[in-house]
Amino acid sequence: MSTARNYVSTLKAHSFLFQELKNLCILHLKGLTEQQLKLAIIQENLFQTGSLRRRKELGTVVLKRMYVLDAFLIGRLVNGDIETGKMIALYSIMKTDALFLDFMVEMIADKLSIMDLDLNDQDFVIFFERKQQQNQVVRNWSKSTLHKLAQVYIRILVESGLLRNKNDDRELIRPIIDPDVKDYLAKFDIVYMIW
Repeated sequence: MSTARNYVSTLKAHSFLFQELKNLCILHLKGLTEQQLKLAIIQENLFQTGSLRRRKELGTVVLKRMYVLDAFLIGRLVNGDIETGKMIALYSIMKTDALFLDFMVEMIADKLSIMDLDLNDQDFVIFFERKQQQNQVVRNWSKSTLHKLAQVYIRILVESGLLRNKNDDRELIRPIIDPDVKDYLAKFDIVYMIW
């Protein structure tokens, strides 16, 4: 991937947020405006978070993820099976976080394509070292930041159903996704390779 990518490490504070995205999409399908959605997040505490600051932060992230989805994908996330919904939520993260997208394409899709289903710590080291060589922003991140990102990536993959994590043995699982959604994504994006 390009060295000029706009990489950020903010994903380490946000994780998968599947239920939050689904709840927001349900309200969106009911016709709520962006302003009404923001009010539901902040005033009604839609995401059930403690602080106002965290509500605003999550609201920004989840709204951004929702807005990269079109009506078809929002409808399938809300009304389809849970596995497909989780893959659509994963897709929304890939569409809003360039580094995570690169990880999914360069590491996960590659592993799935050759049926290498083990995901170990060294895979993260290799990925982040490659990114540090390619990108000044990533090069300046601390080891702690990279470690936190790796942990969040693992958690996202587990919560999405793409990874089984038992006693530090991690096994990738090829997801089951609605064929209509799979075909739909194949027409528009490179990330369909993961499925």
